[in-house]
Amino acid sequence: QAAGHSPLDDQQHEGAELLFLAKESGAEIIGSVEIWGAFDGPLFLAECNGAAYIIRPKTAIIATGAYERPVMVPGWTLPGVMTTGAAQTLWRSYRTLPGKRVAVCGSGPLNAQLALELAKGHAEVTILAESAPPHWCAPITALKAAMADPGLVAKGLYMLCDLKRRGVALHYRTKLQSVERHGDQLCARFRSESGRVTETDIDVLCMNAGFEPQNEILRLLGADMSFDASAGHLRCQRTHDMETSVPNIFAVGDCTGLGGAPAASIEGTIAGAAAAARVGFRGAIDLSVESRQLARHRRFQANLWKLFDTTPRRIDSASSDVTICRCEEINLSEVLGGLQTNPSHVGTLKRATRVGMGRCQGRYCGPVVARLVAKATGKPLEDASYFAPRVPIKPVSIASILAAEEALKDEC
Repeated sequence: QAAGHSPLDDQQHEGAELLFLAKESGAEIIGSVEIWGAFDGPLFLAECNGAAYIIRPKTAIIATGAYERPVMVPGWTLPGVMTTGAAQTLWRSYRTLPGKRVAVCGSGPLNAQLALELAKGHAEVTILAESAPPHWCAPITALKAAMADPGLVAKGLYMLCDLKRRGVALHYRTKLQSVERHGDQLCARFRSESGRVTETDIDVLCMNAGFEPQNEILRLLGADMSFDASAGHLRCQRTHDMETSVPNIFAVGDCTGLGGAPAASIEGTIAGAAAAARVGFRGAIDLSVESRQLARHRRFQANLWKLFDTTPRRIDSASSDVTICRCEEINLSEVLGGLQTNPSHVGTLKRATRVGMGRCQGRYCGPVVARLVAKATGKPLEDASYFAPRVPIKPVSIASILAAEEALKDEC
């Protein structure tokens, strides 16, 4: 939340209240911590404001969230193209518009939410391109979502009405085709399912085509994963109290698979109670209400995502010069060329082409490459289909690594 500004919505207000309650509970809250290593034990290596941290908890709850899938078309790596979440962070945290003329594209409710927030902030949102059909084309699914959470559905309908009132053009069944830069502006080209082409000159293009769980810590620790074909990503296997297959390691929220903020909050309550009990705090906590609420939110999410088009797009039929790995500037033709040489595994392709060797460690290109390899080999997607996470999982200074090494030596 931006300093000196009131919350933009109930979600920000609830977050601020939750943070206040956490501080009041006596819990030690350390901000700006970057976990860069996770090992059996568990043992976590981290950096905080240049200082090395070594953390050996009895139990741990992993809640690392998810990151956004971009829309990979020619020009998606140009300056001025950003994810929807990045633009929302700019506005919510700093009250800074990403640009005066903005286009938003992809699929999912976050795009509509951003478009409305920017329009309220006096940006000109030239187009909101939603690749899915209108919700009324699937009335039974929409009704099931409304029955599971009528409040959220009502908010969504109000948001769509507000967008229309503010003159934001919402185009359904419309996908981004390309982005070009002309001087100080971008030119985004969209194409509808019926073939109608729309071009718009803008300062900034925001995109979100779904989410990928940020599960590197869970995978480093060896938590069991399975591939969720409907969501197009890995899902962490957990017990009813949110414990993973690794004893004393719990996981909540979107890092386990897309589930939404309300479900993540309830999962946190359930996991917190279970983790506290595991280390001896056995207060009588009745979680029956939370369990029912969680089941309801999961029903809502299951139907909500059927209304959107967030399963990963086919990339093998895209333009051959579209960038797949932006860190190493590797395009689709280079990846497909590597597949023709030896398509056996993503690791083999990585060594042959350098795809996934950049600073982001394959977070954006990895899922795309995994799908291409799976198609080439005919093998089903699973945990081993993806790039194996490697320490450090986040960029970290060599000084911090050396400091952690010295601290570990002192423990021996």
